[in-house]
This record gives sequence, C-alpha cells and structure tokens, in this order.
Amino acid sequence: MVRPAFLRMTHLAVVLSVCLLALGCPSGGIDTESSAGEGTESGTEAATTNAGPVLDGSEKSLVVVGYSTSYVWPAMLQDMLDEHAGGDRVYHVLNAVIGGSPMGRWIAAPESEDYQETYGVMLRDFFGPDARLRGALPAPTVAIIQQSLQRTPTPETRLGPVHDIDDPEGIRIGADALEKLASQLRDDGIERSYFGMHIYKEGYEPEIGNERFALAALMERGHDFVFAGPDVWSPTLREHPAAFTEDRLHPNERGMRIMAEEWYRALAGAEARQEIIDAMHAREYDVEAMMQEYFDWRSEDDGS
Repeated sequence: MVRPAFLRMTHLAVVLSVCLLALGCPSGGIDTESSAGEGTESGTEAATTNAGPVLDGSEKSLVVVGYSTSYVWPAMLQDMLDEHAGGDRVYHVLNAVIGGSPMGRWIAAPESEDYQETYGVMLRDFFGPDARLRGALPAPTVAIIQQSLQRTPTPETRLGPVHDIDDPEGIRIGADALEKLASQLRDDGIERSYFGMHIYKEGYEPEIGNERFALAALMERGHDFVFAGPDVWSPTLREHPAAFTEDRLHPNERGMRIMAEEWYRALAGAEARQEIIDAMHAREYDVEAMMQEYFDWRSEDDGS
C-alpha cells in the first residue's frame, strides 16, 4: 500500500528524530506538531546548547550562505536581531545568497566557474580588507548556512546523494560536502558555521528531507566550528502549500517568516523572546520590493 505523500513525509520526520537523537546531534528538533509563529516551542533551542552564546552583545557580522529560498528572510532576521539587541545594530546580517546554487557549486574547484560565481563572489563582497559590500562592518565570523545537497557530488545527482536512512555512502558523501564548506569558511575567518538544510520541496522528496541524515553524520564528527541550525523542513512541510508560491517550490511571504523565526530561535537559544517573534509576524513586509532591493544591492557597481 502506498501512503499519501504527506504521511510518508511525516513518517520520515519521525525517523529523522530517532536518528538524530541516536547520534546526539544538537539539531533543531524535528517536531511535526508545533507550529511556527503561534507561540509554541519549535525545538530549535537545542541547536545551540553546546555552542555558547552567539548573541552575546558583542558586535559581529553573520554571513548567510544559501540560494533561492533565502533572498528575503535574512532581512526579517535582521529586524529581530536589532530588537533583541535593544534597538541597536549590533549583529550585522550579510546576505551572500546566490540563486540556483546548491552546495555543489560552493565547494567546486576554486578555478571553476561554479566556485567563482558563488563562493568567490561571497569572498569578494564580504571578506578581506577590500570587501565590496561590507563597508566598515566587522569581517564575518559566523556563517548561517541554509543549503541543499542537490547536485552533490555532481550535477547529475539532481535530487541529492541521500536516498534513505540506510544509505551510508550517500550520507557520507553529503556529510563530506557539508564539512568541506565549513572548512573553507573556517579558513576564511568563520569561527562558527551553523547549518540548516533545505525547506520541504515537493517532487524532490525524500532526498531533500534525507539531507538531515548527512547533517547528523557531520555533527557526529565532533568539529568545534560546526553546529546544527534549525530544522526548516518540518515547519514548511506542515504548511505546504500555504507557505509556498504558486510553483509550490519556492517560499512565499509566510514561508519566509517561518525561516526567519526558526533562525532567530536557533541563534538566540534560551534567550529568544516571543514578543520579538510576534512583532516580526505582525510587521508588514513588501517581499517583492525587498527581493528587488537585494538583487540591486548585490549587482551594484560589480563591474559585470
């Protein structure tokens, strides 16, 4: 008997919970019962339990590494971080997202076009003394990574390498890819990399949901510079298709707010404040204008 898609995905979430607990992974908790933005516990607090405080009052820059799911929610996160800091801009969110660019492009050979158009552009814009878009802000020391293992290890691996929980080779390939990105970032000055995997993606499951097995395996390796961020797959599964655009693949405004909330909870941990989350959900955003503003900012005077 073939189960309906939603039931299959819910079953996967339960299996992932068991797997991650067995590995001791401080993941964002895979709770399919709670609902983002409704004053419930998302389970994300565990993501930073062993990491020490990120929002410790010291000025710092956090660079966002991702692709087309992450054009807008970092600006919403910035609003929450400002409020968390008492209205001051203490934590600077630098959005380095490149559309159409899952993990494989960011960890390609440095001389490749894939690398130069993703990781290389990020370095140019936000790292080093001559960073094009960072200005006088501090160099990034924290990475917020919301990525996907699609097209990993090669473009032919369209859905990603992890086919199911009993796929040790696929899990290893995925963990190696995540580890490589974190190591690259560490070499460029990032002290902490927080990983969140892809949101729910209709037509690409179960591989997208299975990406978290790779993250759990990476966490088991015990690096002191790698941490699990929030689980954004479960809340977006629960709100599919309401949190998605008409293509049922990309997040709409609701989906963007979900991701912003989950990342705030992950970074703030036990210090996350519900009134800040509620204010973000109540705030009016023109997401189309925000997206265009982001595109204009990233392309401004880039010489292309």
